[in-house]
Amino acid sequence: MSTATEAASNDTRAAHLEAVTRAIGVMRRRLAHPQPLRALAGVAAFSPFYFHQMFREVTAMTPARFLAVLRMAEARRLLLHSNLPVRQVGAMVGYTSPGTFSAQFALLTGTPPSRFRTQARALGDVRAAGARWWSRSRPPAADGAPVVTLSRAPDPGSLVCVCLVPAGSLRVHRGSWTPSTGSPWIPVGVPPPCGEYAAFCLVIPAGAQVVDALVDDVPGSLRLGRAALSVCAHPPPATARTALRWPAPTDPPVTALLPLARPPGAAG
Repeated sequence: MSTATEAASNDTRAAHLEAVTRAIGVMRRRLAHPQPLRALAGVAAFSPFYFHQMFREVTAMTPARFLAVLRMAEARRLLLHSNLPVRQVGAMVGYTSPGTFSAQFALLTGTPPSRFRTQARALGDVRAAGARWWSRSRPPAADGAPVVTLSRAPDPGSLVCVCLVPAGSLRVHRGSWTPSTGSPWIPVGVPPPCGEYAAFCLVIPAGAQVVDALVDDVPGSLRLGRAALSVCAHPPPATARTALRWPAPTDPPVTALLPLARPPGAAG
């Protein structure tokens, strides 16, 4: 690739990143309102078709699915930090029907809203290194299970989770939060169906509060790696290689799609 071609390609990527970031900012500010594709594409100054394609390339999700995850993430924060009725929380993130909100919340996060509120509050100020109830041995990886390979092993005391988001879906192939073993090779666990996935490795540093990472999105409380993963396209196990970094504005808040663990004896 010539220098001029490479420079033009870099300029295009930067323009796409800036446009997608601008559209996500509008999504966040208008969660309670309808946000059709055409309107978001207008914010980014691209045609709807091109914007949809570009958005997916940058974020690993379509605009509609990214918006759904943003709504779930904000709903989790509202459930934790307020005593608002569930129906009002749903309305504040764009759901006109309380039943639809509760059903969608349970479908995407694995927990009904009221139970999530109880579980999140039970976590209190627990930090990753103090989350002793996670300290159960990791089950052996099943034959053929995909593996995420990090460029550097997570630090001791941190909590680690790998999940896969299938192309065209928000139903994540769930991982589980477990203490770091000091290895950069992290198996997914159970082999998912064949297909294309975005693989996310999420790490809560030892000193970070669990709720800060899983609900409040506090800077410095979560690191992530993201890579494309094709399952069944090659002999198993499929492997995704990535490096951990701090989340960027264009990363979907995938922690909103993961259920909370809770201390033994906690209600819910």
